[in-house]
Amino acid sequence: MNSTEDSRVGFFGELRRRKVPRTVAAYIFICWGILQVAEILLPAVGVDADAALRMILYISIAGFPVCIALAWFFQITRNGIVLTSTFQERRVLNNIPPINERRRGNVGRYFNKEEDQAAYRWVLLMETGPLEGLSYAISRTTVIGRALDCDLTILSNVVSRNHARMDVQGDKLVLEDLGSANGTLVNGVRVETPITLHHDDEIHIQDICMKVTESYSRSSSENTAMSQTTVVEVAALQNPDKPKTGS
Repeated sequence: MNSTEDSRVGFFGELRRRKVPRTVAAYIFICWGILQVAEILLPAVGVDADAALRMILYISIAGFPVCIALAWFFQITRNGIVLTSTFQERRVLNNIPPINERRRGNVGRYFNKEEDQAAYRWVLLMETGPLEGLSYAISRTTVIGRALDCDLTILSNVVSRNHARMDVQGDKLVLEDLGSANGTLVNGVRVETPITLHHDDEIHIQDICMKVTESYSRSSSENTAMSQTTVVEVAALQNPDKPKTGS
């Protein structure tokens, strides 16, 4: 499937998500019903039925693109008419998945077993903002921004399309601002050049706060322990009570 076909599939998928086909079908059905009722009632009240029906038909046709536009931008919900969110489900994006879910109503999904078993050293906890309550394991280069093709997408007007980048360099986590409009702050200081992050550092993008945590997964700790070498004196083991003599 080429890029043109991908775009077409994505466009029709967005139409379905915004319920545009359903709204258009309802609009056509309502207009048809109005025409049927008008054809019966107008002659009874002495109105020129042909002229009135043509007027209703013209108004219906003129209102068709308006209906599509309104269906694209708005949704009818139990709470009234609301603006349709542009947010796409995180699993549809190519974003790194969260390792936990602390949002209200999702306590039972606090830990993601697959991610919990993976080795990672650094965790980014979203303290405030659209992703509040989510934690992300930073185990590779991670671009943070508003664009949907970022590794970590934050859909907020204060975030630039490609806002900042985190690089894992050995045991270090380095943060670099990518020339964002609103800047990136670490512990209240604006990031001008790449900076090494530490445990409990706080990253701010305007009112969005992220906290850095240095963590070791089980597999990472086991690998570290296995790589360490312990030197034991054999003679001391064989004669534990014998005092050591100097050379």
